[in-house]
Amino acid sequence: MADREQELKDVPHRPPDQSTWPKGIRSISIEETGALGVDAKGELHWYGKPVEIRRPLDLTRRQEAVAVIVAIATVFAAIGAVAQGFAAYNEWACKVGWKAVTCPPADVPSVDEVFPLRGTRAYDQCLVEQRGSTEACDAIMRMRNADERLKKK
Repeated sequence: MADREQELKDVPHRPPDQSTWPKGIRSISIEETGALGVDAKGELHWYGKPVEIRRPLDLTRRQEAVAVIVAIATVFAAIGAVAQGFAAYNEWACKVGWKAVTCPPADVPSVDEVFPLRGTRAYDQCLVEQRGSTEACDAIMRMRNADERLKKK
């Protein structure tokens, strides 16, 4: 009996206020009282199983801050994914000829295409002077062409 007295001290009785109950709820009968129990935390048990009570989600300040940071990071990640998808679509659409916002300009011709160096008399003379080095002659001819263009300006 001492255990029961200790239980009653740990978990005192609380008289119910039935005026606050919603309609359709009744108190249990004397025969049903043996099926109810309360633990030290004040949680209700029915036939030894806890009665599920829905409670709102309570977060600490730190948890709320982390949740806000995660939400903001998720939004930025989504915006980045959309931007990356848009860029990939735009590049692909340009390649296949579909409608795109903007396409990069066509390949810019090289200096050799604009100013052909090889096959001229000056280039052949350069090859003789440079003992057949095409790299040296290409560089020399580019410098001569650049110099001529600067003199014209």
